[in-house]
Amino acid sequence: MYTSSVLKQGDIGISVNKMQAYLNVFQERGLIQTRNLQDGVYGTRTMQAVSEFQRFAGLPVDGIIGNNTWDAIVNKLRELGVITNFPVASNRFYLSSGDTGIGVFKMQEYLNEIAAANQCLRPIPVDGMFGPRTTTAVQMFQYLYDLTIDGVIGSKTWDAIVNERNSLGAPVPTPQPR
Repeated sequence: MYTSSVLKQGDIGISVNKMQAYLNVFQERGLIQTRNLQDGVYGTRTMQAVSEFQRFAGLPVDGIIGNNTWDAIVNKLRELGVITNFPVASNRFYLSSGDTGIGVFKMQEYLNEIAAANQCLRPIPVDGMFGPRTTTAVQMFQYLYDLTIDGVIGSKTWDAIVNERNSLGAPVPTPQPR
């Protein structure tokens, strides 16, 4: 699946905050040089770290986190066996009903990958719009993984989704909703 949504300089929120944490893991492991502030604000340091990671991963270097860069970052975490458990800078950083963008798109994609392996979850449309079906899927995931059931992707739910997706191993074909 592909989205044209991106994270770029000036963006603020949980998606930026989590990507900053992931990039800092790569910096700690010597894959890139720039250390980010994990503040959820996509500034010049984040842009520099993204550019360094893109260079490392053999991607076009533009300092923007689009579909291919996001996939390369999260797949590198999986390859390194990193279990994510990174706090966010603000309790106002979360994804919820009405939100749109690459963060929503990727969480929908990951929920569908998990649903392919767990028949208690149903696939949902991957459209980058956090609507009623995404809310229900998040609530079901939260129920199954013993998280607070609020239909919101905050820090703990985000980490649980990414960790479960990454524990599945190689990507599986994403089922399409019926």
